[in-house]
Amino acid sequence: MNKTALENTKNSKITMAIIILFGLLLVGCGLMSLHIYQGTSKSQKYFVSDAVSATYYEVADQQPINDRLRKVADSNEYTLTNAYTELNPYKISPLSGIIIFQTKGEEQIRVYINDKYVTTMEASKKHTIPVWGLYEDYENIVRIEGSTESKEYTFKTEKSNLKYPLEVLENHQVTDDIYFMIASYSTHLTGWDTEGKLRFYITENNSMDVEWLPNGHFLLGTPQGQAREQYVGFVEMDYLGKIYNYYTMKNGYSFEFQLLSNGNIMAAGGEVPVYMDHSMLYIMDPRNGNTVSDLDIYEIVKAIDPNFSNKYLGAGAIRNGFFFDEKTGEVVVSFRNANTIWSFDYNNKKLNWVLTDPTNPLFAADVWKQYLVETDTGRYPLAQHSPQLVDGKLFYQNNGYDRLSVNDYGRSDAANTFNDAYTDCELLEIDRETHKAKTVWVYDQNKKWLSTKFGYARWNVDNSKLMNFGYIVNDDYRKTNKNLLDLEKAPTDTSHRIIELDKDDKVVFDARSYEGKYRAFKHALYSEVTNNISVGTLNIFNSIKNDNLTETTYRKINLDESVDWINTVDFTKNTFVTDFVFNKEDEVKLYLVNRAGKIYILDYLSKDDSKTARIFNISLPVGQYALFIKVNDTLYKTNKVYQF
Repeated sequence: MNKTALENTKNSKITMAIIILFGLLLVGCGLMSLHIYQGTSKSQKYFVSDAVSATYYEVADQQPINDRLRKVADSNEYTLTNAYTELNPYKISPLSGIIIFQTKGEEQIRVYINDKYVTTMEASKKHTIPVWGLYEDYENIVRIEGSTESKEYTFKTEKSNLKYPLEVLENHQVTDDIYFMIASYSTHLTGWDTEGKLRFYITENNSMDVEWLPNGHFLLGTPQGQAREQYVGFVEMDYLGKIYNYYTMKNGYSFEFQLLSNGNIMAAGGEVPVYMDHSMLYIMDPRNGNTVSDLDIYEIVKAIDPNFSNKYLGAGAIRNGFFFDEKTGEVVVSFRNANTIWSFDYNNKKLNWVLTDPTNPLFAADVWKQYLVETDTGRYPLAQHSPQLVDGKLFYQNNGYDRLSVNDYGRSDAANTFNDAYTDCELLEIDRETHKAKTVWVYDQNKKWLSTKFGYARWNVDNSKLMNFGYIVNDDYRKTNKNLLDLEKAPTDTSHRIIELDKDDKVVFDARSYEGKYRAFKHALYSEVTNNISVGTLNIFNSIKNDNLTETTYRKINLDESVDWINTVDFTKNTFVTDFVFNKEDEVKLYLVNRAGKIYILDYLSKDDSKTARIFNISLPVGQYALFIKVNDTLYKTNKVYQF
């Protein structure tokens, strides 16, 4: 056989091998397609409802708005005199709006609201101008001025119908700053001017501390997975209600933030989110959501006194705040339920001192004698709030309500047994060597107010003070032993007062509301120069550890035997909430089924687990998943579909 014939024979064999291999691949693909089809057809009937994002809804709802506004910002059809305008674009901040247009060259734009100059926007060709601080139920006129053109636009707002307005009793200042308040009864975060006019509010229940950032945004907790005042995480938001960064933290979030000089954030939380046993402080890097360092209060206290009550070292511990002195490394922490303020050395992870009544039964062990601070007045923290270090001195709000004795030691909670109790704000100078405290400043309203809960006070760098008496019990209510103090009563029995003093302790602002207020702050709406809104930005940072999921398929789990889940279900990739009551003897699993019939199983609750709720982190391939719930031996279908 010649060389050409040999090559032809060889090529023919190679061709035949390729054909056979291709055929086998076709058969394999066919079998695989058949398998996928069978899985899909088997599970398809469970995808009857529209898919809901597995991301927390408040965040998920913003992405399509971002996409829409980004397209508007990229369009050159809008000019300064023919701009795109929209009131409340993010649907949660009704007294805000946005103006979008382009100019041929970079220009700074001056902004006026109702004939009052408010800010100059940074120079740009693309202009996304935030409009906030509008009046409710009003045709607000916003004028924008460029280098050669100007135009007025109207933003017609609706009435807020907030039930509890702010009544200004006294004002002796000229300022555009806004008083922001977090309410506890029916409203959420609101902002009021010095005339008591509403200038900002959000319609979502974001709550707890507000920490303003240099870019004009602020940090605020989300109620996702909330158990009392314990949260999964928080958001960075602006007055439009636009979320820029969403943090679900491995340490959770409780009550307080503090912005540090290097841009990091200190927060209160625990060793796990929400359902913690160890109360902790931690520092996180907001650029990536990672925890940089932490201080485990449980570990420090237990090393001193192994018998210290666990009840006051877990989720109920930090109430309601802390303050970190970066220069000295000292951090003071309020344990309101324990009538105690602690001082820790954050850097060296050790206890400095404890401010509490020396008869406090929680500190009966001799080991505490070396830490207890003695005051010159004999007055000690009672259900206190918001400790702060002011040039090394301790400033805090002392509610004067013995919550510990009522909750744990049988004291009567009848209102008239607290006739001599009162709330004040105190500044103490504490000698770190002798642990003696000298009272150097007090504001007590002649001892006539008793604010049993909420509240906040801050001593400012110019020696002015802003004090929020969050839940003052009315005099008539305190006169009878039939009324109890520990219950959160309707606002008819309580009131809120915010008092601002100047550096000479003269009242410059006094206002009242008939709704309890967690906190009050004073801050500007606009900066001298304001950045254009980055409408496309939305970052999600999740530091919660991934849960291990068991994987199986529809062939091993008979989904057809499932029954309807008639209870409520609220699910995200981190939380599961239902009105079904689990017992510690129950075994609970969450089944997530994709369209191909593959099943991912989360062991949500094990038998004999004392905690019947927890926070988790489910990470799945992109796609849609039907949710099933297995309680002991019964599998339930929820008829809900989630997009991962």
